[in-house]
Amino acid sequence: MESEIQLLELASGIKESLINAGFITIDSILNSTITDLSFKVGVDLYIAQIILHEARRMGASSAHQHTPLLSNTTAVAVDKDKLVLKNNS
Repeated sequence: MESEIQLLELASGIKESLINAGFITIDSILNSTITDLSFKVGVDLYIAQIILHEARRMGASSAHQHTPLLSNTTAVAVDKDKLVLKNNS
């Protein structure tokens, strides 16, 4: 199975380094800081920033493509940790 990392528009050496460092999903990159990426992948902070930027771009693109449209549904934030969907039918 091919890693999501291969979808990122980065040099193949960077992608290989990400996978070798244990970053096999875009979410694993998004859950890291620039400092973590720099240290774990062995790149400078500027390259880590580019990696994170690309992961955010792909994450946003992926989320946009896979988010289903909910007709007759309203999302109500109950508190900061809980979201309730109410069917308006």
